[in-house]
Amino acid sequence: MYNKKLTILCYAINATGHINALLGIAFALRRRNHRVVFITAKSREGTFLKIGFKEETYEENPIDNRTIESNINSSSEEFKKPAIEQVQWVVNTFERGVERIKFMEKRMREIVSKVKPDVIVIDDIIPHPCFIHSNAPLVYTNSISPLFAIDDERLPPGFFGLPLNERSEWESSRKIFDALKEKVWNKMNNWLEENGIQKLAKFRVQHRSSNLNIYMYPKPLMEDFLRLCPLGEEWMGLDHSIRESVEKFNLPENFKRENERLIYLSMGSLVSIIAELMSHLTQILSKCKHKIIVVTGKSHQEYNLAENMWGEPFLPQLEILPLVDLVITHGGNNTFVETLYFGKPMIVLPVFGDQHDNAQRAVEAKIGFKFNPFSVTENELLNAIDDLLNDNEISERVRKISKHMRESNALNDVVERIEQIAKYPKIPTIM
Repeated sequence: MYNKKLTILCYAINATGHINALLGIAFALRRRNHRVVFITAKSREGTFLKIGFKEETYEENPIDNRTIESNINSSSEEFKKPAIEQVQWVVNTFERGVERIKFMEKRMREIVSKVKPDVIVIDDIIPHPCFIHSNAPLVYTNSISPLFAIDDERLPPGFFGLPLNERSEWESSRKIFDALKEKVWNKMNNWLEENGIQKLAKFRVQHRSSNLNIYMYPKPLMEDFLRLCPLGEEWMGLDHSIRESVEKFNLPENFKRENERLIYLSMGSLVSIIAELMSHLTQILSKCKHKIIVVTGKSHQEYNLAENMWGEPFLPQLEILPLVDLVITHGGNNTFVETLYFGKPMIVLPVFGDQHDNAQRAVEAKIGFKFNPFSVTENELLNAIDDLLNDNEISERVRKISKHMRESNALNDVVERIEQIAKYPKIPTIM
């Protein structure tokens, strides 16, 4: 047992999935009696205090904060396109990320100076000069598809949803992505150079840590990736990062009768903003013979739930997943991993980014189906639901993955590695 109490500073991009994934590590660190401090946006002030962590707040960029929801809504036509035609939108998010971090930089420096962390754990896809300039070793967590995090030519490029056993589009897709990234990559490098920080590797938008980089994906689904692309000692994998939860949840009285099947529809905090999409999916599912729990999101007033449905804008996912028989999801990495942890088959309806990769992995691993969420038909979705609920082979595969994840000791291994990094840090801390 490590006998020194460490101060760990944690920062995740201001999005629910990234925060939840980092919380799993934070709870594990706290169980080892370390002091954990979260950096959080003002809009989430109190979130970490109420679960026993310290927190330091920053003001969000007013422009970024105001435009994120309108950007998602206005991009709905973009999201209807194939993944390869969405990459300009992805690159635009990188560019906004640079402006976001520039706006935060002064306050972040103040926080680092005040907290004096032994280690900083970061979940973001854009570099933060203030963290790199600190005297603390950095740990990068990647709560997105490992394909984007690893970014190696021996694997398909992330965000395209390309098959692992068919390489014909790998090179051409990577070239398209790299060509579109070049402008923002140069912009990032100019900014990093102004701050006295080493440049990013060719067309990458984030450094790697020389101490520890963590991908969050269950080992049974990572094995094919690692067979093609073995990773160095600076990498570790987490089968899951399930956080502790004290939330209570009970189904509404008389919503579900005995022996009825229960389905969970969660399209994520950003995707559920798109009222057109949520209306399309709930209209189809109104014809389903099973009961549906719906995370209705911020657009909930713009569509109606049918009699076989119940939902609220936000629901405690960790309490709901054990109750359901099937999950319909956008395929965000956090929900993807949590669904497997609780042993549920899934239908993935990817909209953007790494959701396409997770949807493809579900199909390749034979643990679920994928469809275009905007064009999926009533027959396709309803038949897929019944096929999955009655497929014993898929259920058994998912059960075995769940068993492995529940028995995994990877979270403790990561905490021990962080403790060793605090004691014997590698400098410089990025590579």
